[in-house]
Amino acid sequence: MPEIFKYCDTYTVFRNGEYIAEGKISDTTPDEITKLMVGRSGTSSDIYEKRETGETVLEISNLTGPGFHDVNLEVKKGQIVGMTGLEGSGSSELMQCLFGTTLRSSGSVKVLGHELPPASVHAAMKHGIALLPANRKENSVIPDMNILENMYLAEHTLSAGRFHINNMEEMKKYKKYRDLMNLKAESATLPITSLSGGNQQKVFIARWLNTDAQILLFDNPTQGIDVGAKAEIYKLILELAKNGKTILVNTLEIPELQKVADYCAVFCDGKIVKILPHEQIEEHTIMMYSTNSIQEQQTEVENEE
Repeated sequence: MPEIFKYCDTYTVFRNGEYIAEGKISDTTPDEITKLMVGRSGTSSDIYEKRETGETVLEISNLTGPGFHDVNLEVKKGQIVGMTGLEGSGSSELMQCLFGTTLRSSGSVKVLGHELPPASVHAAMKHGIALLPANRKENSVIPDMNILENMYLAEHTLSAGRFHINNMEEMKKYKKYRDLMNLKAESATLPITSLSGGNQQKVFIARWLNTDAQILLFDNPTQGIDVGAKAEIYKLILELAKNGKTILVNTLEIPELQKVADYCAVFCDGKIVKILPHEQIEEHTIMMYSTNSIQEQQTEVENEE
């Protein structure tokens, strides 16, 4: 959106394959364009709601691994924890380690009091952990499989002992998640590549809900998708948390955290430098901590004294 208003003279809006409106950029605003794109204001819905949370389900103690060190975090059932920082600050790397794609060098991870084995994706899945990777095209899309096959892939990794796939049962699950997430697809047998980025992402979220995962690691979940699909994913995240799912959301977009996060862990140089409650999640504050400006200012004051 900022690029459109910076470089363009005119705009044309389409929604669900239909022409909606056109005009001069100088005669409109980003909010008006967003309303036309999604059929409503992108800022008036999916507002954060405080919820009751349950017992501690995830305990990260002194965890060190590739790209991060000495991370301590305790997450309760039903919480939405935001994670952010400059790119490469360690938050995305932490998610990969929790899912078992990288090996931790020290520290421990407990899920409901049980120690999580290191560097095992299958063990993480069996402990109810799911990862929605940041790079959808490289790490989520299986282009040679159709929509239905992409959706049930993870569940059949867990139930590999069953050699028969019941297409009727899988279609019932597909329809359930299609309706839950307002998935726009003409048929479950179409190639996954026939869907827009937002609808692909919905399929991959369904892929993990289909495993009954209780801890969802969402790494930049709305990267590269349109504002309408973003709003739907925010709403889904809030609804999943309300129903008892525990969700960690890593993103560089602070407005996303303002919409969904109960609190935010700010990373800098591979370490959590600040935990901010929901009411303190604000772009300037996060930038100060993520760039280490707060510490630098404090050091300057101490030197002056």
